[in-house]
Amino acid sequence: MNKNNKANDHRFAHLLCKNFYNTDQSLCVITQDAKSAQELFNEIRLYLQNDEVMLFPENEMLPYDHFSIPEDIIKLRFKALNNTNKIILITTIRSLYERFPSKDYFKTLRTFTLDDEISINRFLKVLEAFNFERNDRVEKINQYAHRGGIVDFFSPIYKNPIRVEFFDTTIESIRFFDKLSQSSITTLDTFKLSNGSYIPLNETSIELFKQKWRDYFVNYDERNCEIFNKVSKGLYPEGLEIYLPFFFTETKSFIEIFDNFKFINFYDDLGSYNNYIDQRYEDENIDINRPLISPKDLFTDHNEITNFLSSNIQYDTYENDYSNPVGIETLIKNPSEYLNKFKNIVLLSDITSEINEIKDELDFKCKDLSNKINELNSGIYVKKHPKVRPLAIKGEILVIHSDKYADLENLNSNDVTSNNKEIIDFNPFKNGDLLIHEKYGLGQYECLEVVKTDSVSNEYIKIKYANDERLYVPLRNINLLSKYHKSLLSDDIELDSISSNKWLKKKDKALKQAYDHAAEILDMESRRANSSSISLRISDNDFNKFNDEFPYTETSDQLSAVNSIRRDMELIKPMNRLLCGDVGFGKTEVAMRASFIGVFSEKQVIVLCPSTILAKQHYETFLERFNSFPVNIELLTRHVSHKNKENIITSYNSANIDILITTHAIFNQNIDYSNTGLLVVDEEHRFGIKQKDLIKSKQDNIHILYLSATPIPRTMNFVFSGLKEFSFLNTPPVNRLSIKSFLKISDDTILKESISREIQRGGQCFVLQNNIEKMDILRSRILKILPNLRVGIAHGRLNKKEISEVMQAFSSGGLDVLICTTIVEMGLDIANANTMIIEDSYKLGLAQLHQIRGRIGRSNKQGYCYFLIPHNEIPKIASDRLDSIIRHSKLGSGYFIAQEDMELRGSGEILGDKQSGHISSIGLSLYLSMLKSAIQVNKNKTSTELIKTDVNFYDSAFISDSYMPSTVERLKIYKLVYDANSAEDIYKIKSHLQDTCGKIPIETNNLLLNATINNLIGVLNISKLLSTTECTSLKLSNSISDVLLMKLLDISKKNQDRYYFDNQNKFNIKLIEPDSSLRREKVIRFLNEII
Repeated sequence: MNKNNKANDHRFAHLLCKNFYNTDQSLCVITQDAKSAQELFNEIRLYLQNDEVMLFPENEMLPYDHFSIPEDIIKLRFKALNNTNKIILITTIRSLYERFPSKDYFKTLRTFTLDDEISINRFLKVLEAFNFERNDRVEKINQYAHRGGIVDFFSPIYKNPIRVEFFDTTIESIRFFDKLSQSSITTLDTFKLSNGSYIPLNETSIELFKQKWRDYFVNYDERNCEIFNKVSKGLYPEGLEIYLPFFFTETKSFIEIFDNFKFINFYDDLGSYNNYIDQRYEDENIDINRPLISPKDLFTDHNEITNFLSSNIQYDTYENDYSNPVGIETLIKNPSEYLNKFKNIVLLSDITSEINEIKDELDFKCKDLSNKINELNSGIYVKKHPKVRPLAIKGEILVIHSDKYADLENLNSNDVTSNNKEIIDFNPFKNGDLLIHEKYGLGQYECLEVVKTDSVSNEYIKIKYANDERLYVPLRNINLLSKYHKSLLSDDIELDSISSNKWLKKKDKALKQAYDHAAEILDMESRRANSSSISLRISDNDFNKFNDEFPYTETSDQLSAVNSIRRDMELIKPMNRLLCGDVGFGKTEVAMRASFIGVFSEKQVIVLCPSTILAKQHYETFLERFNSFPVNIELLTRHVSHKNKENIITSYNSANIDILITTHAIFNQNIDYSNTGLLVVDEEHRFGIKQKDLIKSKQDNIHILYLSATPIPRTMNFVFSGLKEFSFLNTPPVNRLSIKSFLKISDDTILKESISREIQRGGQCFVLQNNIEKMDILRSRILKILPNLRVGIAHGRLNKKEISEVMQAFSSGGLDVLICTTIVEMGLDIANANTMIIEDSYKLGLAQLHQIRGRIGRSNKQGYCYFLIPHNEIPKIASDRLDSIIRHSKLGSGYFIAQEDMELRGSGEILGDKQSGHISSIGLSLYLSMLKSAIQVNKNKTSTELIKTDVNFYDSAFISDSYMPSTVERLKIYKLVYDANSAEDIYKIKSHLQDTCGKIPIETNNLLLNATINNLIGVLNISKLLSTTECTSLKLSNSISDVLLMKLLDISKKNQDRYYFDNQNKFNIKLIEPDSSLRREKVIRFLNEII
C-alpha cells in the first residue's frame, strides 16, 4: 500500500490513535488535500477527546492570490497555533510551504476575569495593541466596537465574539454574543486575548512594512500601488498576506512553529506544489502596480521541507486482522451474529432522527456512545457523528456510518453555537441619498445633527432642498421620510423647494389615484376573499407524527410559518400566503407540512414548479419525506409519455392521487380541481400573472401557498398592501456562510484564478453563459488556460438523456467545471460546487442573479460568485442591478433584493402604466403607503385616513453618539422605535440597547417612553400629546370613539381643577411635574386607565 492510499483509510486513524497514547509527543499528520484531512479528523474524533485532535486547514488561497484567508479558516488555525496541550494535528502538504510570524506572536495571551480592575480606555488600548480594528459593529474577527459602557470584540480563538460590560473601572459582565443579531448568548467568567490577525497594522509594523517594501522594491514608485497606500493608512486590503514578511523582522516555517511535533507524511508528490508556486509567480508578476516577493523569500524552501520529512517520517504497519465491514441494514437483521465477531459495534449517523430509527429497529438493545471507543464495554453503541469510512477489526470493533443523510460536519462544530438569527434591518440613509418627505417632497439626506434649542438638545435629520434650503426633521418624524431611488428618475434630478406648493399638488393627484387603485385591487380580490373555502383540520397527534420524522431541527421561523399556515388552512376563507426565504432556508419542508395537512384532511394537493428539473427534485424529496405514510404522489411534466399523462390525470380526477407535482404542463390538461384543497406555487416569480390567475379561476376556494426567494413586484405589492399574508424565513442553515460576490471585467486571468482556487480546494465550478452559441468557444478558452480540467456543457437544447448524463457526471464529481445556461437556476443542489462565474451578467435580472448565486455556498464552505461584464460600457439599469446584487450578499437577502427590484424595474411593471406617472413623481415607498392607507379606508367604508400621531415633552429624547457612536446603528434604532406598535416591541428594543450599549441614559429612556405613549394615543385615536412642566394636552382626532369621549367628559366634570377641555378640542391635564421622566410615567398610567 503506497503512502497516499494508506492515509485514506479508517484503519490508519484507528492505529494512529493507539500510538498517540503510547507517546508523550504531539503528532502532526500531513495529508494530500482538504478532503482527506477532514475525513481523518472525523475518524480520529471517535477515539480521542475533542480537544486532543485539531485541524490546521489549507488557507484556500492560490499562491500570490488577490484574496485573503477566509475567516473560518483563520479561526481554526489560531486555535491550533494557541494550543499548548498534547494533540494530533492534521494538515495538508500546502501548509508546510507557508511562512508565519514567530511562535511568540501567537502564544502571547492576556487573560481577563470578572471584577478585574481596568478602565474602558485602557482596555481599548490593549485591543489595539493586539491588532484589533475599530468598527461600528463587530461582525468579523479582528474587529472591536465601543458603545457606552460596552466593548465588543471578536478574537480568532473563539467561535463567537465577546461582549465586555464595564461599571466604572471594573469588568462587570462577560458574555458571548451572536454576530448576526448582536444579542448576547451565554455568560463567561473569564476570557483570553490573543493577536487578532496574521498581520499587525499598528504604527510600528506599518513603518517596518514601508521600510522593507522600499528596500526590496528598489526604485519602485509606491504611489501607484493600492496595497502600499492602504497599508500606510492603516487599512487591511484583500490579498495582503503575500507581503507578510514585510511586517516582521523574521518569519518562521510551519515546521519551526510546530517543532515539538512528530511529523507523519502520507503524500508522495511533494514537488508538484512547489512547481505550481513558481508557475503562479510567473503568471502574476506582470502588474507593475502590484510587485511581488519572489517565491524563495515568501515561501519555505522546498528542499528544507523534503529533507525534514524524510528524516522525521514515522511508518507503522497495519495489523492483519481486518475484515470487510457490513451495512447497517444487514447488521440490524441479526445483531447477535455480529456481536459474536466483534467486541464493540458502533453505528453512526449525521441525523438525530435516524439514530432514533436505529434504536427502534434494535429494540433499544444499544447504548448511546458517550465515551471514547477504546474505553467501551462489549455491546452495540450509536452516536450522532459526521461521515466516516467503515472499519472492521476481527474480535475488536466494527464501525459503520449510515449514508442516508451523510455529510461532512462543519469544522467549527465543537465550539459555542449561536441561533444565527439576523434582525430584518431597516436600510439606513446614507449621505447623498434622495429622500421623500411627505410634507415637503424630494430632498437629499446630509447627516444626523444634534441641535440645541432653549437649552434642550435633540437629534435631527438634516435634508437639503432646492435653492440651498435646509430642513431639520425631528427623529420622531422619521416615518414621514422614505427613500427615493435614482433609477426611477432621469439623470437630471430636481429637488423640491420647501417654499413652493408644487409638491402638495403632485401629492394630492397621487393620493386620488391611490384611492382609485385601491378600489380596483379590492374588487379584483373580493371574489376570492369572500368565497367560502373548506376548513382543513388534522389532529395534533397525526401532525406530530409527520413532524417528528423531520431529520433536522426546525428553525423558529419555520415553526412560526407552519403555525400561521395551519391557522390559515383551518379558516373557511381561502389562504393566500407568501412564504419568502432564501435557497436552503427550509421552504420545502414548510410546504410539505402544509401538504400533509391537506392530504390528511382528505383533500388533494398540487405542487406547481417552473421547471421539470425542480419538479423532479421535489418529487423525489416528497417521496422520501412521505415514505412512512399512505400518501400517493405522482409527477406530471413534459417528459412523461402521453399514455402515462392520461393515466395520471384520470387517477387525479378520481382522487386516487393525493399529491400531484407538476409544471405549467398542467394548464393544458383536463384537470378536475373540485377536490383540490391546496395549491403550492414554488418559485412564484417564474410564473406569469395569467398562468397563476388561470389556476385560481378553476376553483375559488383553494388554499394557495406561494414560495419564493425573490417575489415578483406584483406579489410584493399585494404583501405591502396587506392583501396577501406573509411569512419570512430569515434564519440561515447552521454554519452557512455568506457568499463572497465580485463584479469583474471578463478576462482569462479572472477565469483561471477563480476556477483554480476552487479546484485546488477539491471543489467544482459553475460557469454560466446564457448564449448557447458562445458555449463551445468558452469551453475552448477554459481548456486553453487550464488544459487538465474536465469540462461539461448543459443547456436546454440537449435532449433529456444528454442533460441527465452531464448533470449526473457533474453531481458525482466526474466534471470539474459545468458550463451552463440558466437551466441550473433551480433544482440543482451540489454541495461540492462553491464557485459560480456568470458571463455577461448584466443581461440577467436582479432576482435571477440572486437565484443563480444561490446554487453555490450550500455547505459549510466559503462560496465565491463572480459577476463578469465586458470591457465596454453597460446600460445604467444593468449597472444598478449589479450594484444591488453585490451589496445584498448577506444570507437571507432575497427579500430585500425583491424590494429593490420593485424600484429598479420601473413602476409600470409593478402596478401598471396607469400608476407609473404618480409613482415617478412622489416615489414608490410613499405611494405604497398611500395605497395601503386607502385600502384600509375602503375596507372600513370610512373617509377617515389612518391617524398620524405625535408626542412631544419639549426635552431631550434621543440616542447620543457617546452611547451609540455609529450613525447607521442610531438610525436603525430610531426606525425600530418609531415603528414599534406594542409594549413588547419597545421592551425588545430596550433589552437590545441594554445588552449592546449598557445602562440606558435618561435621554434615551425618554425616547422609549415617548414610543410607549405614542402607541397608547394611537389606540385611543388621539393625534397629538404635548407636555410641559405645567400642562399636558391631548388633541383628539375626529375618529375618537364616543365611549372615550364620554369618559373624558366625565373625568373633566368630576375634577375640573385638574382636567378640562379647551375650545381647540384639546383635553388638558394640569400635571405640574418638573421631572419629565416622572411626568411621562404618570401620563402612561393615565392613558392605560382610560383605554
